[in-house]
Amino acid sequence: MACRTTICAALRHIANAQATERVNGHNWRVGGVAARESLDRFAVVIDFGRLKEVLGEVASRFHYQDVNEHPAFAGQSPSAEAVARYFFLEVRKGLGGDGSRLRRVRVWEAPGCSATYSE
Repeated sequence: MACRTTICAALRHIANAQATERVNGHNWRVGGVAARESLDRFAVVIDFGRLKEVLGEVASRFHYQDVNEHPAFAGQSPSAEAVARYFFLEVRKGLGGDGSRLRRVRVWEAPGCSATYSE
């Protein structure tokens, strides 16, 4: 099962602590996929509402913000890959006991351009 959310955020890629481009914005789509070996007693993998709630909470940290200003991206480039990793780790943590069911997070930076992170 999967849920998605969207954020509008700005960023600039950096290398060696120097900006390599101008600030640019994206309408990001972020999706999380959960799975498990068998369905629970309610015949679900995880509650859609809970996954959507946690995705939304993590997304709210970036909506209408400069991603570079978030402490998690201090000194590193906020590539789609790095953003996907951040979302994966934070959503997994936010799901608590259900976090082990999170299989991957995919971030679309633009139509046709995405990065996926999983562990």
